Amino acid sequence: MTQLGSATVKGMRWTYLAGVAAIVLQLPYAAVMARLLTPEDFGLMALAHLVLRFAHHFAQGGLRSAVVQRATLTDRDIRVTFTLALLVGTCSFAAVWCVAPYATELVRGPAELTRVIRATALMLVFMALGAPAAGLLARAMRYRAVALTDFLSFAVGYCLVGFTSALSGAGVWSLVYGTLCWYFLQALLPCLLVRHSLRPLFDLPAMRDILGFGGKVSVNGFLEYLTEDFGKLAIGRYVGITAAGLYDRAALLASLPLHQIQTAASKVLLPAFSRIRHETGRLGASYTDCVCLTALILLPLWAVIGASSDQLVALLLGGQWTGAAELVPMLGLVSVLALLAQFLGTLVEAMGLVGPKVLIHLVQLAVLVTGTALALAAGGGIQALMAVVLTGQAIRLALLQAWLSRLFPATRRPVAAAYAQAAGLAAATWTVLWCLQHTLDGRCPTALLLAAKLITAGALAVCCARYGGSLRGVRVARERGLLPAALTRHHPARTQ
Repeated sequence: MTQLGSATVKGMRWTYLAGVAAIVLQLPYAAVMARLLTPEDFGLMALAHLVLRFAHHFAQGGLRSAVVQRATLTDRDIRVTFTLALLVGTCSFAAVWCVAPYATELVRGPAELTRVIRATALMLVFMALGAPAAGLLARAMRYRAVALTDFLSFAVGYCLVGFTSALSGAGVWSLVYGTLCWYFLQALLPCLLVRHSLRPLFDLPAMRDILGFGGKVSVNGFLEYLTEDFGKLAIGRYVGITAAGLYDRAALLASLPLHQIQTAASKVLLPAFSRIRHETGRLGASYTDCVCLTALILLPLWAVIGASSDQLVALLLGGQWTGAAELVPMLGLVSVLALLAQFLGTLVEAMGLVGPKVLIHLVQLAVLVTGTALALAAGGGIQALMAVVLTGQAIRLALLQAWLSRLFPATRRPVAAAYAQAAGLAAATWTVLWCLQHTLDGRCPTALLLAAKLITAGALAVCCARYGGSLRGVRVARERGLLPAALTRHHPARTQ
């Protein structure tokens, strides 16, 4: 295995470890907060994040990606990037402050929503100022540092501050305080580790050069915001704040482990792909391996979450969130498609081909707008709106996959086989868990039923890893050394 391959594998291990730790921490945190706060509190914060996500992509300005992807990087470039971050973050905060009342009117929210939006908008400044340092850590492939800073900022900033604020009766403001502390630490800790120069440097030609790539990343990020949060916006406006809160918590349960896995992978793969972006054969092989592994993890995991939605909502959220259970399976599938598409987007971003992504996002947005209008005209409720979101995500993934198949023709058959195998395994997992539920339902407490499902799913995963050598994703995991030795028997790692 090459030095790059070894560093990438180590990075995957560290980021996945941090992701698992975050899941272990966030599940009990979500369970406690769901009992301390109301659906209306989460609905307010969910709608506030819709506005903030609108500006969040411009606040970063694609600066982190520009630092990672850039072929050469000097101290002067870093100073210019930090200056851009300061300007963009401050302007984004000011813009959100001004538009907050109009955003509240758009979603027909209460007056308190304006105050929540304005206060939380301070995260945009933190996010922008931390982007250069975070990019430098990723560029240097210091994955252990990235994983630790991400976990510590989440644990201390978001969970600890949010929990103590909720206990003191802060209501929705506990979510605001937790979010601000989270992003503040996410900016501070990388800066302390990297210690790059904080002296501003105004160099317009250099700024234009950096924004030439970073600006395209920001535009794509903005379009992703429109497409990914379109359903939540429509539900908040046409169904109500409480429905938006149910949607938000259902989306959390449906996508939490999926999102952690894919986010961890993206942080490692962007710098790794960037380093070999001119080696077409090697890049195509790495892309195929990553698709095989990612699909085989995400689709069966979605099946576990979807088949256990009733038990997960009852135990983690409580009785006031019963309506969220029926939303989890479809939202989980939406998350899987979105995360697979996000992975493909990471690849083309590393190659510097971010322009054509705009057209794909515009097609998806057109599908969402048209589908939502038809669903509302037909009197459809939240389920109809989610079906529109699912259709849009499926079209986006199909277009991205077709584009990459043209760039790497040799990958078509193995990638198609990987998707088919992952879908088949997901269907088999769901069927087994469905049979288990119908066997035990009403005969044991909800907690024991969920435990039985998780144990069964874990046993299936272990069997798959040990005996599923015909599955492409399993072969990749063995060859890359991503599985424990006890599960790999004597399968040697592939050399590069």
